Amino acid sequence: MRYYQCDKYPIEFVLSENIDKRFDAHNHVGHYVISVVMQGTVTVCLENREAACYRGDMFIIPPYAVHSVRQGRDAQLLSMCIGTAFIEESDLETAEEVFRELSGDVAAQRIFGKEQEDKLLASVREVYRLRDNERKEMDAGIKVLTDKITSHPEQELPIETLAADIFVSKYHLIRKFRNSIGMTPHQFCIQNRIRKSQGMLDEEKTISSIAAEMGFYDQSHFDKAFQRIVGISPSEYVRSKKQIVQNT
Repeated sequence: MRYYQCDKYPIEFVLSENIDKRFDAHNHVGHYVISVVMQGTVTVCLENREAACYRGDMFIIPPYAVHSVRQGRDAQLLSMCIGTAFIEESDLETAEEVFRELSGDVAAQRIFGKEQEDKLLASVREVYRLRDNERKEMDAGIKVLTDKITSHPEQELPIETLAADIFVSKYHLIRKFRNSIGMTPHQFCIQNRIRKSQGMLDEEKTISSIAAEMGFYDQSHFDKAFQRIVGISPSEYVRSKKQIVQNT
């Protein structure tokens, strides 16, 4: 897997290849993800609907949408992750201008070609349609808890404390949270610890110090959780990251 981060905007490209991996049910809180299959077959289960995607096929994962992905070693998948805040704060015209500007710098690194560029641009427009027409209202109590967890995932938040915050039993909370988010509060917390740790790995901190800071028992526990969610180890992730430096 290779990661290419934009230095000016919250946009990242991920090229996933040469892996035989199933990413279990998860979601992306802070991103819209647009993916295009460049080679082979990728099986996607989105909101309990499974589909096989082949070369040229695309799919979009909105924030909080529960999904799983199965990718064989012969498959190649390109994903563009766009920060939710950018989508919310920018109009479509601005987003298209940014993407066209960025695509020139991306082309110089040979991350993808004109075919993929055209498909991604068309899907940016679809993202805005989703934003404007299909916003999913989240239960107010669950929204309070997800905001609390995503803001400070490293904190220990016992299920009893979370349940008390919205005045329900812990058993009712687990059912309600799973129905809304697609996973338990604990699974959601671990997922967000890993997402936050990905950003911390850019800060040149040691893996062991990040593991401790994010509330994992030890580095081995952190490594296993990271590998399960990201698909590669923390050290492999650091080595795989590249910066897309824009010329303007």
